[in-house]
Amino acid sequence: MNLTETNQRKRLRKKIKEWIYITLGVALIAFSFSFFIEPNKLVIGGVSGVGVIINVKIPGFNSAFVIFALNAILLVAGFILLGKEFFVKTVYGSLAYPVFIFIFDKFFAAVNLYRFLTEIDMINIIIFSSVIMGAGIGIVVKYGGTTGGTEVLQKVLFKYLHIPFSYSLYLLDGIVIFLGIILNVQSLNHGLYVIVFMFLSGAIIDLVVFAGFNKRAVYIISDKNAEIKKIILDDFERGLSSIKVVGEYSKTDREMLVCILSTIEYVKLRAIIESVDPNAFFFVVRASEVRGEGFSYD
Repeated sequence: MNLTETNQRKRLRKKIKEWIYITLGVALIAFSFSFFIEPNKLVIGGVSGVGVIINVKIPGFNSAFVIFALNAILLVAGFILLGKEFFVKTVYGSLAYPVFIFIFDKFFAAVNLYRFLTEIDMINIIIFSSVIMGAGIGIVVKYGGTTGGTEVLQKVLFKYLHIPFSYSLYLLDGIVIFLGIILNVQSLNHGLYVIVFMFLSGAIIDLVVFAGFNKRAVYIISDKNAEIKKIILDDFERGLSSIKVVGEYSKTDREMLVCILSTIEYVKLRAIIESVDPNAFFFVVRASEVRGEGFSYD
């Protein structure tokens, strides 16, 4: 097998992995909506919130079909206003999401799983639904997917009106949540719970997309840099860089080593540095995202 075929196989495996994780993420989002959000008539914003509103105000309209129809309309609008590339990247998640909701709705109803909801208080519903949905969205985003919905409108507002994504997110979700309250779909008390849901799910999304890498950037200044370099390169098999720095107190030129390690590797290296040079100065910061050999690919 030549190098080209090997690279093609790696790319294929990577693509398959991405689609599997995107599917898993969409399934988690749909599960949270079907089991926690929709039965409690929580209007969380976005097309999901619109689906809940229509389901309540017009009995017989299934939320899954409402979300499917809205996503289809937004996809067409995105194709016209944002181009083909955006359409291709968005279509799978946009259409798979309502399909999973429909499947979960039918399954939960068939096995009478909704009866357990009466035993769960609203605080636990908000906590678990936000964690599950946040994790699902985080996985989808992390692997380059999207569930469409108001994200299409966000991109349109950004492209044509230059409204930042953060502002448009709160604006669009806020409008839907406000409609849910004034249309008596949910009480003001539930509306306040939804605000907590939004912040919790946002924190989980950030945790999955960024902090989930769990890597540390280590900066080291030591009189025994040569020994520490050899240990990092040979024992840890990690790359590192050297940066020329100046100690302002002593006005001397020094060399600072920089390397990226996992949390476990850092703990081991810390003990080694302290044994090699007890007077070494080093500090560590969380690396939000790491890409490159040994981390994002072999």
